[in-house]
Amino acid sequence: MLTRARDNVALPTLVILILLALSPLVITGVTAQSVIVLGMIYAVGAVGLDLLTGYSGQFSFGQFVYFATGAYIMASLEINAHLSWWLALVIAVAASGLLAALVGAAMVRLRFFGSAVGTFFMGAAVVDIISGPHLARWTGASNGLSVGAASIGTESLTSGYGLFYAAVIGLALAALLCVRYTKIRAGIAVRVIKENEIVAAAMGIRVFREKLRVQTVGGLVAGLGGCLLALNLGYLSPDTFDVSQSIELFAIVAVGGTGSIAGPILGALFFFGVTNALPSGSDSELVFALIFLAAVVLFNRGIYGIGEQLGSQGLKYWRRFGLPVPRRRAAVTAGPTISPDATLDPGAASAESAASVLLDSAVAGRAGLARVPRETGDVLLQVRDVSVEFGGLKALDGISLDVRRGEVHAIIGPNGAGKTTFLNCISGIQPASGTISLDGHELARTPVSVRRQLGIARTFQHPSLVGDLSVLNNVQIGAYDRHTGSVTLELFGLPATRKRRRDAHDRAVAALRNLEFPVARWGTVAGDISMGEQKHVDIARAMAGKPRLLLLDEPTAGLGAEEVAAVAHAIQVVRDAGVTILVIAHHVGFVRQVADRCTVFDFGKVIASGTPAEVLADRHVVEIFVGDGAKA
Repeated sequence: MLTRARDNVALPTLVILILLALSPLVITGVTAQSVIVLGMIYAVGAVGLDLLTGYSGQFSFGQFVYFATGAYIMASLEINAHLSWWLALVIAVAASGLLAALVGAAMVRLRFFGSAVGTFFMGAAVVDIISGPHLARWTGASNGLSVGAASIGTESLTSGYGLFYAAVIGLALAALLCVRYTKIRAGIAVRVIKENEIVAAAMGIRVFREKLRVQTVGGLVAGLGGCLLALNLGYLSPDTFDVSQSIELFAIVAVGGTGSIAGPILGALFFFGVTNALPSGSDSELVFALIFLAAVVLFNRGIYGIGEQLGSQGLKYWRRFGLPVPRRRAAVTAGPTISPDATLDPGAASAESAASVLLDSAVAGRAGLARVPRETGDVLLQVRDVSVEFGGLKALDGISLDVRRGEVHAIIGPNGAGKTTFLNCISGIQPASGTISLDGHELARTPVSVRRQLGIARTFQHPSLVGDLSVLNNVQIGAYDRHTGSVTLELFGLPATRKRRRDAHDRAVAALRNLEFPVARWGTVAGDISMGEQKHVDIARAMAGKPRLLLLDEPTAGLGAEEVAAVAHAIQVVRDAGVTILVIAHHVGFVRQVADRCTVFDFGKVIASGTPAEVLADRHVVEIFVGDGAKA
């Protein structure tokens, strides 16, 4: 199922809400209005599930549990505690969010399949608890529970236009909350997490916290949907909240279009419209199952995606009449994708591999660069006796080295030498024995996100940019290294949060300008730029956090000569800005151009260290890189 997240969904969502609010002017039949009401109520939960699935990449097959929680708590507080309906509703929604947080604390640690299965069985367990004897006083057990009256003035909220507009307002609140959440830092953070959790953690995002937050929002929204469902039904029983309802809710999101907020609203209205239009005696579940399969297999963008496609086709016909239309930037074919561990094969002694290894400084010469000697300072990063073992095999075996403040220190070596593992140890992704200190601060047991706050930024061989965000927005994420501040305050866009957003924007702009990334490409979505451009954006994203130490993992992997020269220039710019750089590379000409010092790894050990000229003149190093073909 396609889970691409759209960025500009506020306007389509608002248009749909306005049309729904005006629909009674056209649709006057009681039955038809009842169908729309039920569709809007399910849509309340669906938009929350879309935030959870389409934007954060988490799957839940038990979301209807929060419907049940909201409905039963509101009804029970009205009947048994004699609270007003609005106070009971507020408490019920809060309780649903709290339950989602408690469940999420266990479920977010699971991967996709585990989370989906876990939430499914959690839903089944809650239905059993509701129908059991232990909560019979509050839920009525198998006998069910009546829902108290609710009204504003003389207008009842349990039927007629009062119920209709209660559903409209509830859906508007849920949809606008979810749209707003996608715009704030917490919402952007989960999109990075969806792309790659390791990259997110290395950027300073607290993965567990952000995943838990979005789970809580999804629970709050579903709880509101449950309260509206209680008003609509007037009577609750365990059968109302069968576990299959959670599957239907998930299907509604898929049919409507994930990652769009507006799509699930269309999906809910479509589902109830179709089932109501079927002849009596028809198997509505079978019909919807077929629709779901068609949406997933044939139209995997959902109803919303079909609308996007039709709109795109309409623009083509519009152009035929010579009328002006906004132009979309043409997609740029991405460069080759290199696996995270891909480096030079030491056994490849062919002329082609030897030429790749012995790439000389002519590459950098194309960019008009000249190596400028620079005096470096004291030790910024100190590594002593670091070792990593995987199943009895030592990936790193007693690595010790120093990286001086202000220098570019290159790590080279054959494939499998432990270079990427070494960067993982420094950034905190990979536990290791030994000691790693940054500016005298011991990093043992320091979480990845905290290391980012201490000034360690990291890029990866594959950049893992958020493909559906623009270049500028991707770089702006790098400025959110601390992710401090209240989510609630950000939702309301208070001055302090707006200032932080402006600061992040300014830092992103400065990073892109310093790296000379073309301004015309800043608004292009990251999924439409080349691999060379992605490497630049990844470096700019790291620089937006103002690091002290920048770790670059194979920044030239998969790039052509001109792109390698551009990366070399970018590294020189970063170095001149006073940032210390530790870079993994396999192009010798590139290393000669950018590095002050160089360390060679082989089989997890340091075999040589010194200036690039000293290291690359070492016969043992040459033999490792190009084999017997280099001896002649």
